[in-house]
Amino acid sequence: MIYSASRRTDLPAFFPDIAADRIGRSRRLDAIVFWTRDPTNLVRHSGLHDVVTRYPTIVQLTVTGLAGTAWEPRAPRLETFLEPLRELADLLPHGAILWRFDPVLAIDDVFARFDAVRQTLAAVMGPVEETVVSFPAPYGQAVRRVRDAGLPWPNPPMDERRAIVEGMVERLGGEDQTRVWLCCQPEALRLPGASPARCVDGKRFDRLYGTHLGNLPPDGGQRMGCGCMRSTDIGSYELPCRHGCLYCYACRGESA
Repeated sequence: MIYSASRRTDLPAFFPDIAADRIGRSRRLDAIVFWTRDPTNLVRHSGLHDVVTRYPTIVQLTVTGLAGTAWEPRAPRLETFLEPLRELADLLPHGAILWRFDPVLAIDDVFARFDAVRQTLAAVMGPVEETVVSFPAPYGQAVRRVRDAGLPWPNPPMDERRAIVEGMVERLGGEDQTRVWLCCQPEALRLPGASPARCVDGKRFDRLYGTHLGNLPPDGGQRMGCGCMRSTDIGSYELPCRHGCLYCYACRGESA
């Protein structure tokens, strides 16, 4: 069994005690995927540090370069967790921390922001040769939040999206292998060097840790186009994420 911790809220950042407790009570856990914007507690919280050193772990780390802006008002800036990230990178095999430049907001010079984040991450955790991306999905509550903030919903045409993906592939090393993993994105974006994402990926665990999870079935409970393998999400929308990102499907009300 793989635990997902969590698509529904940022468990490591805001609820490390709950995450450590729920993981600690499992009797048949094989591996864990953490989703977070702040990896600090994965090394500084004793319970989660024990989890990371005990179980095969993959971390989906979201950094867009927009922390502190109107789009991500309470998300932590990258420079605030560089040292914990360095410690985490020392604990995990290379490739176990996946950078999510997600979602891609075409509101400025996307490539300048992309390059700045990539270079900073590389200085801390080694070469960054892949990323996970998506373009924002127009969930009703997210569109309303953006409009209420006086901002336009970022919806670039397909040709602009393709150009962005192609530019990212080039910056990450070229078309010889998958550089950009497309999370729940249309076939039109599947370009050389860009492939459908499998954010919960038993085959990655097998490659990095020698597990035997590569034949897990797909997760039928996710949105259309999701390539993830089956996992159990241990988070809850009742545990509100407090980053406050305008575009997020999991953001519920002011407390989020």
